[in-house]
Amino acid sequence: MLRDFKQHWHQFIQVPPGERFKAHFERRQQSRPSAFHQKLLAIGGGLLIMGVGLIMLIAPGPGVLALFAGAALIAQESLTAARMLDWIDLRLLQPLIVWGERAWRRHRNR
Repeated sequence: MLRDFKQHWHQFIQVPPGERFKAHFERRQQSRPSAFHQKLLAIGGGLLIMGVGLIMLIAPGPGVLALFAGAALIAQESLTAARMLDWIDLRLLQPLIVWGERAWRRHRNR
């Protein structure tokens, strides 16, 4: 199971930002078309995780990560959600990562 996760992760990160979630959606749809109940379970589970993430935004905890994990679960079964996450990845996450790396280097060089 861990080996499969690593393989999927490497496939995911090899795709350029802004296209990753759509490519993952397409690979998943080609590998095994999901039955309706599987799609419903993935989307329902994603919504549940996102709901927990919303609650965790109010209380201390990793609410943003839970929101993103729920959205990623939904994006496995929804092309629209995959496109939205690609947009977020390209326009929000990538600049945030660059900013974080710069801040880390400045802090480390003190």
